[in-house]
Amino acid sequence: MALAGELLGFAEVKVANLFSMPSHATGDIDELGATAAGWLAARPSLESALTEAAGVLLAYGASSPSGPARTHFREQAAWLRTRLDELALPGWQVGDGPRHPSRWQRWTSREHPDIPFTEAVRRSIVPVRVNFVGSDR
Repeated sequence: MALAGELLGFAEVKVANLFSMPSHATGDIDELGATAAGWLAARPSLESALTEAAGVLLAYGASSPSGPARTHFREQAAWLRTRLDELALPGWQVGDGPRHPSRWQRWTSREHPDIPFTEAVRRSIVPVRVNFVGSDR
């Protein structure tokens, strides 16, 4: 995240999560996020981060959780999209979706082989399209 912030010209980077409950693996959110509680509990910290932000890098993952957590995730992404629109914040992502930073190397090595990672990330950061935040990829 620090690399992306630097490449975008920001002096400070703050991370805010769509989901408030810690998990060891992405799949854990299927169970932990089955109710709205963990999603709604994340909104105050997201709201605080958004109101202080000059821009947003979406990096929450390119696929939705499964089961009931999928509905809550989509509602959270729609809420975030609404807030970004209301605050008129510019947004970016790496590649064709809001992929998690742990997946950036995989993306950049496929899309920009044979160039250094930092340059590949620079070439991969793109503006978020209008109404893209809440889509399911």
